[in-house]
Amino acid sequence: MNNSNRNSGQIKAQPEKSSGIFERWGLPYHEVVSLGERLHKLHKRFHDCFATQTNNKSDYAFIYLRGLLWLETKRNYANISRRIIGPENDGQNLQHFMSDSPWSGKKVFEQIQEEITGRPELSGGMLSLDESGVACSGKQKAGATRQYLGREGKIDLGQVSVGLNYYKDGLWALMDAELYLPKSWFSEEYADLRERWHIPGERTFQRKTTLGLEMIRRASERGLPFETISCDSFYGRDSQFRADLDQEGLIYMADIPENIQVHLDEPVVAIPKTSANKKGRPYTKWKVINQSQAVKVRNLEHHPSFVLRTVKVRYTERGWLIYPCAARRVYTVTDSGQVRKEWLFMRKEKDGSMSYSLSNAPDETSLYTLALWRSQRYFIERTFQDAKSEAG
Repeated sequence: MNNSNRNSGQIKAQPEKSSGIFERWGLPYHEVVSLGERLHKLHKRFHDCFATQTNNKSDYAFIYLRGLLWLETKRNYANISRRIIGPENDGQNLQHFMSDSPWSGKKVFEQIQEEITGRPELSGGMLSLDESGVACSGKQKAGATRQYLGREGKIDLGQVSVGLNYYKDGLWALMDAELYLPKSWFSEEYADLRERWHIPGERTFQRKTTLGLEMIRRASERGLPFETISCDSFYGRDSQFRADLDQEGLIYMADIPENIQVHLDEPVVAIPKTSANKKGRPYTKWKVINQSQAVKVRNLEHHPSFVLRTVKVRYTERGWLIYPCAARRVYTVTDSGQVRKEWLFMRKEKDGSMSYSLSNAPDETSLYTLALWRSQRYFIERTFQDAKSEAG
């Protein structure tokens, strides 16, 4: 890019072939030459999302997005401003726009959902719920504390966000996201930081499952045309979270840990009667009172009712994605004593290990459909990966 293009905010129509963009994104040249125009159209569609009560600083959104997409390293406010606006710009206005300007991030997600909803060919996709963590060097960032960071594979100082992805036929995009604020962030110790980072005074501590359920409800209320919901085992192991989705009339495919217990026969659940001569407190917890036995899902791998069948799930760049799978109906019990009938789905992974999922899909759902739903969780991982690697 030349300096006149940087200062005018216009993207050069013919990018330099030495820029490395072809190798980095794997795009043919005839596709690359239209990227500038397409980026301008994108900016135009989302322009009003960055308006506040006093002004519209959407030009900074365009500058920031250009910097993220164009620069391969040092994608910070100062360097983006120097490279895109001009060599003398220190990036303070751009930083203020991103950190302090009161435009609504939810409007951006609403616009994305509206565009998906307006395309009939994208109906019937899958929503995927997951979280993404990023390590921090200090505690001054919103929500930063010692917590489990999946990308690092350990407990470390960092931020965690809960994200909602949509996938249909080769398209995947982030539909919504919420920053997770640990309970400690609502103590007096963090009062100054809450004010500094503009955390609303009415915000209270919410579990990740609560944040996820609220985002799913928002997407459903806005008419996002999803067919199913998937989530990893952190969310799937929560029996009440699954029951809440079922109560909303939403079909889910939820991963679960191998130690989750299920019943092969329908259990009868009740609070046992407390006899008059019992010492101590009366019974208050629900218990299975018939002969149905709970069993951990990992112990069902060789049960005669689970016969692995090879399923060709979908075609990929490397050929067919094929997995040995099995499924049958089982019963689970929530903490409140509700007995629920679900599909238990097993899949043998490439390394020989087994993965497990539960679904409230109808009785007539095929093994292929369950296997297909299970495989589409991959795309929320792609969404986070693309956001962090390509967009910085």
